[in-house]
Amino acid sequence: MAMKQDNSQAKLQKKKSENAVPYQVMAALALLCCALAALRAVKNYYSTVGGFSALYDLTPTVALCGGALALVTLVAAAVWKNRVARAVLPWLTALGAVIAATGVSMRISWVEGFSFLYYFCGAIAVQYIIFKLYRWEFFLVSLTTILAGGLYFSLSSGMSWPPRTIFLLLALALSVVLSSVLALAAGRRNGTVALPGKKSVHILGKRSTPVFILAANGLWVLCTAAVLVLGSLFAYYCVFAAIAVEFVAAVYYTFQLN
Repeated sequence: MAMKQDNSQAKLQKKKSENAVPYQVMAALALLCCALAALRAVKNYYSTVGGFSALYDLTPTVALCGGALALVTLVAAAVWKNRVARAVLPWLTALGAVIAATGVSMRISWVEGFSFLYYFCGAIAVQYIIFKLYRWEFFLVSLTTILAGGLYFSLSSGMSWPPRTIFLLLALALSVVLSSVLALAAGRRNGTVALPGKKSVHILGKRSTPVFILAANGLWVLCTAAVLVLGSLFAYYCVFAAIAVEFVAAVYYTFQLN
């Protein structure tokens, strides 16, 4: 009897969670618009002499406060098991990451780094929406694809290596390694990966294989190596390759939902 009640409660919670997804997606889009508008306002003010004089010395403090907010809320979301807290804290983590990135970018790149900040906010919103609507498999494919697209776009204007380009290269390398390891581990365990605390996460679908994740990762490794050899023109074409892969993955995984 108790087991039946537990199963019914679990199904009810799952249904409530699924019903909340459309509202969470709309909230993510609304917050993205607000973030882009706020960044644009900061950019316009910081590009003036008065704005630069007022904000430049504050940028390290802004970066440190943002980083601290992101770290604290990330740890709290991992430790705190309250359902409401776990729903709210990731938003604060994203906000802290954006604030930290804004402070660092304003310090080292003046207003030239705001295009990266726009991309950064868009990438967070897209990944959040994919995480809510699809399974982990699409999330991992999209993560490496978005990072690769951002890297190639940054290199398409010239083979210079500002901090944001180095960050994208390191983030891409890390995501390729981690997603490949998770995909291979899930392929050996019927699509699941064991986590600490006797929990498991379904990385792959019931009939899925890690081939798509590994193929996408292999493609970006080859494209990145080719960009480093062939230069910015090839990086420009690779941007369209990343867009195409993201579109194909979206169509494929949308049909997988049915």
